[in-house]
Amino acid sequence: MFYLRVARGYRALDLLRWFLTSVASAVVAALLLRALGRALSTSAPSPAGPALDRLLWCLPPLAGVAYLAAAWARALPLQQPERVAGLVAAGVGPVRLRLLLAGEMALACAFGALLALFGFLLLRGNVVQLMPEGKLNAALGVDGSLPIAGTLTLLALIPLLGGVAAAAAVRPSDVVPVDGSDQPQRRPTSRHIALAAGLPALGTLVVVTAVRVNALQAAAVGWVIAVVGIAIAVPVLLYGAGLALAWHRPRASRLLAGRGLQAQAWRLGTPLAVLAVAGAVGTAAVLHYTSGTHKPVGPLPAIEGSLLALCVLGALLTRLAELAGAHRAAYLPLRRMGTPTSTLQASIALRTAAAGAVVLAAGAGAGVLAAAALSA
Repeated sequence: MFYLRVARGYRALDLLRWFLTSVASAVVAALLLRALGRALSTSAPSPAGPALDRLLWCLPPLAGVAYLAAAWARALPLQQPERVAGLVAAGVGPVRLRLLLAGEMALACAFGALLALFGFLLLRGNVVQLMPEGKLNAALGVDGSLPIAGTLTLLALIPLLGGVAAAAAVRPSDVVPVDGSDQPQRRPTSRHIALAAGLPALGTLVVVTAVRVNALQAAAVGWVIAVVGIAIAVPVLLYGAGLALAWHRPRASRLLAGRGLQAQAWRLGTPLAVLAVAGAVGTAAVLHYTSGTHKPVGPLPAIEGSLLALCVLGALLTRLAELAGAHRAAYLPLRRMGTPTSTLQASIALRTAAAGAVVLAAGAGAGVLAAAALSA
């Protein structure tokens, strides 16, 4: 009942987020149930490798839903400070507030998982005596009995990961939001710069060496190292782009764009890095599996790719909405001083172009390395 009372104060956008989280969780639950049904349809003496592979296919969507839940849980205190202030005034401390946000995301994930379970049982004929089509028999596992404890344990992973990710994403400083325009700029340290330059170089070296000796596992390890380095490098590159925009007697639009990008570098870097890497991997995988030498692997990669894309875009749009609110607060004194609207619009355009160039560069690097690793 407490969550129902909280939901009464939600706006339409908040309810849409809750609904989309449930839909994404339902898709992941359907993938898990499909893997379980395939395992039930397989005879016992068969090796466990295919069943494990099907479960491993479910890990990327699980990570995508957890990332989405974390982004939206962190956005709630920043976009609704009046609700957070009311809860704090009522005696809700930082720990309880983080648990509340985690509970909201876990409840949305559990609703989606239960919806998928109901549909799975309905198709199997456990709820209503229906005769599923022959094409679905293997995926539904109609030839075997459904283990109740194992099924519920498997589906419990979705709300558990969503709740843990949401609780871990909300920092104590997010519980009492502050004006983002008043936060000092965070400069990249020498450690960040060294990691941003060294890890991609090391990963590229490992991938190139592995491709020459046709070692797929070593190429995958090298690609992971390079991707971690690229993710670390994106905030550093954003800060450097902002520094370049504000270099050598800039005009007002360049100065605003450069300082704004420097202030946004760390908050915007993570979702942009995830977007660049996910887009590069998806493009490389599509080109790899649709080439003449590879056969189609079914609709599963397309479903997972679409789900991951929606999760990444949802998290990115949420972060952009946060930063837009901070910029409105920062630009308000400038508007009151009579700053032309064209100057503010030019600064936004310059900042967007610089961030887009960084994303394209990071995505191109990750995509080239992914294509090389897949060719090993």
